[in-house]
Amino acid sequence: MAKKKDDTILNVDEVYTKTEQFVDKNRNRLTLILGGAAVIIIAFMGYKALISDPAELAAEEAIVQAEHYFAIDSLDLAQFGDGFSAGLEEIMVEHSGTNAASRAAYQVGVINRDAGLFEEAITAFNQVNFNDDVLSPMSLAGMADCYSDLGDYAHAADYYNKAAKASDAGLAAKVLAPTYHYKEALTHIELGNSSKAKSILSHIEENHPNSKMYTKAVALRASL
Repeated sequence: MAKKKDDTILNVDEVYTKTEQFVDKNRNRLTLILGGAAVIIIAFMGYKALISDPAELAAEEAIVQAEHYFAIDSLDLAQFGDGFSAGLEEIMVEHSGTNAASRAAYQVGVINRDAGLFEEAITAFNQVNFNDDVLSPMSLAGMADCYSDLGDYAHAADYYNKAAKASDAGLAAKVLAPTYHYKEALTHIELGNSSKAKSILSHIEENHPNSKMYTKAVALRASL
């Protein structure tokens, strides 16, 4: 991507790298988020649903050790198991359709994305079957990151847009949405769609004035 004299335009890979660093530094926190999402989902399901759906209980029991390994960065053990406890890959298949399987798919997506296995990561992220305010947009953004690294900016822009809209509509609007909108703008710049990028950046200015992305959005829009 060509840079202006003020060097305000960041490429998508740079923003992705910051996301990757966040994951590496905050894997424990992400695991807590995943676990918290499970608790919320289970609470909504209710006690009756838990009793009547042993598949969910079995899946939750199966994923405990794998999520522990994910939290402590033992990623091979997390993904493939330790010979005694199932890994995330196995849980995705053996417990398909459960909430635990969706969490496993997200974590496998993160692991594969960080390892540069972008096609495999997209496949995993695509198996996340949540309609929540956190994992759903994060999975969409994960796919967008992968498409960006593959140089498929059209798909990247589409998935950043989906992630941003899902974030805007949920509880994580102030945290996730500005970054996804900004990444979407960057991909449109890569595609030569400056007018679309300006529109997205204006959205950040108008709707996310307290975001960390606000200053970058203002500077980038002014440079286009």
